[in-house]
Amino acid sequence: MHRLGLTRSSIQAEHALITPDTFVRTSLEGWPRDACTVHIAPVIGLGARFVQFGAEMPTGSAATSAPRHIGRFVFVQHGRVRLEVAGETHILTEYGYAFLPAGSEHQLTAEQDSRLTVFEKPFEAPSLPLTLPKVVIGNERDLDGAHFEGDPGLVARKLLPDEASFDFMVTTMSYAPGATLPYVEVHYMEHGLLMLEGEGIYRLGERYYQVQEGDVIWMGAHCPQWYGALGKRWSKYLLYKDMNRHPLGMHSP
Repeated sequence: MHRLGLTRSSIQAEHALITPDTFVRTSLEGWPRDACTVHIAPVIGLGARFVQFGAEMPTGSAATSAPRHIGRFVFVQHGRVRLEVAGETHILTEYGYAFLPAGSEHQLTAEQDSRLTVFEKPFEAPSLPLTLPKVVIGNERDLDGAHFEGDPGLVARKLLPDEASFDFMVTTMSYAPGATLPYVEVHYMEHGLLMLEGEGIYRLGERYYQVQEGDVIWMGAHCPQWYGALGKRWSKYLLYKDMNRHPLGMHSP
């Protein structure tokens, strides 16, 4: 497709589909040189309030902490990563993940060639005197999940505690062949999404896109959105959304 200047990637004011044929690596502070592909950042569209990037880590390479005001979520797509945080060591394997709250000193070391997806967001402290979020470690494949809107063909797994101290949530959504979201969603929260498995059709705004494993999607606030699974096997995506904070406080200093 690239020889004709064609791609499935599409960047619009309220949404974006970014496909692997258009990924461009760069260097980010604290990560191995040329390891990262920044997919979503505040410069996109109407201005995202978070960052989503992929990181390719060769065996033995390491990444250091995010800036102190940034909360970080790391998801291992492939490989094996050693995480050192709060005086403890954890091993993250395929579909393993870690939430690292703002201010937590940590290091990630690839014990084999690894691919990660990372979400980062400036932490918004709650207005009420709530407990601050803690480090969370887990593996998506260990979670039972719940039927979304009662549909057994649509399984949601929350990777973070559903608690008001957290200012964002990360989930996976799994679809049986032919399953769909039960309605078009329109809401003030924005999303970052990575297709982990399978394929389907995504409605974003007034457009419909064929999507497949490896694709990244950004959905701005109030962007109409809907998904339907295609193919003969389950599809799954990783999904970020902001939550638990008053909309009028999102841009406060």
